[in-house]
Amino acid sequence: MELCLHQVRGRAAPLSVTLRQCTREEAETVYRLQNEVRAMMPNPELFMPDTLENIQSYLEHDLCLGVWDGERLGAYFILRYCGHSEHNYAAFMGIPEAEWEYWANADSVIVHPDWRGNGLQRILLEDALPLLRPGIVGIGATVSPGNPYSLNNAKASGFEIVSRREMYGGHDRYLLAKHL
Repeated sequence: MELCLHQVRGRAAPLSVTLRQCTREEAETVYRLQNEVRAMMPNPELFMPDTLENIQSYLEHDLCLGVWDGERLGAYFILRYCGHSEHNYAAFMGIPEAEWEYWANADSVIVHPDWRGNGLQRILLEDALPLLRPGIVGIGATVSPGNPYSLNNAKASGFEIVSRREMYGGHDRYLLAKHL
C-alpha cells in the first residue's frame, strides 16, 4: 500500500512510502530501527526493547507491518498472537484463560523521529486490523505513563485503560484493551 508522508524531520516535505508486511529476512533491519530509536529517546525506559531472536520469531509467527522508503524502514508495528502464554496481556485483564487465544498483543510501535507527525502509529494499527487472524476479538497493549504521545495515539485508536501496574520487571505501565 502506498502512503504519502506530509512531513519529514518536522518540515513539510511530501515523501511517498510503502506500507507492507515485514519478512523474517528483514529482522535485522527491524532490530536496528528499534535500537536506533530507543537510543535517541530522552528516557529509554519508556520502551522495552526486544532481542533479535524475538523479532525473528515475531516476523515468522506473528504480524509486523513496516513503512518503507525504498530500502529504509522508518516505522513498524508488531502484533503478537500469544495464545495461552503468560505473556498474553489478556492474562492481566481478567479475561478467562479459555479466551486468551482470541486476543492479540499490540507489542511494539516504533516511528523514527524523522517521520513523526504523520499519524503512522494509528495508520499501522488500522491497517493491521484486516490482517488479524480470524477469531481475534480484542487487542491488549501496554504504555508507559511517561509516554503521553503513545498513550494518546492508543486512546485515539480505540484503546481504553484497563489498569496501571508494574510490568517487565518493575516498570510502571498502563494496560490497555481494544475490543473489536
